[in-house]
Amino acid sequence: MKVLRWLDKHFEECIMFANLWIIVCLSTIQIIMRYLFKNSLSWPEEMNRYLFIWFAYIGLSYAVRYSCHTRIDIFETLVPKLKKGLSVVCDLGLLFFSVYMIGPGWTVVSQLHASNQTSSAMSLPMYVVYFSLLAGLVLMLFRLVQKYILLLLAARKHKKEVTDG
Repeated sequence: MKVLRWLDKHFEECIMFANLWIIVCLSTIQIIMRYLFKNSLSWPEEMNRYLFIWFAYIGLSYAVRYSCHTRIDIFETLVPKLKKGLSVVCDLGLLFFSVYMIGPGWTVVSQLHASNQTSSAMSLPMYVVYFSLLAGLVLMLFRLVQKYILLLLAARKHKKEVTDG
């Protein structure tokens, strides 16, 4: 149970950390190859690009988990009483966006899988790269639902404590 709890808190962080670490290592190798050996490799730049794409889409879920996604908050600043309501509206927008985009995302991934398209330098199947969108959207959807389930459970617990106390 401790492992599941730890994964719940740190899943996205681990993936993003690993991606960033690999990006830094590959960039360092590419710099060394280019300037010390006067011979650059063809694949690290492409790999870094794909890792960064995965990093960004997994970051969607992380941002939802910790409510740190980019948004325009002028209404919240002008009318602080609207903050909770606007937060729910923002989350509903993300929810509908995620649900809507899963369909087209799946279509693209399926088409790329069927066509066996590969990347130029690494011959990596392109559906692996495009699957990052689906993974990010599904994780974001999961984190949104999880957020409101936890809020409902906390409200129920608080209500029970008030009535019992």
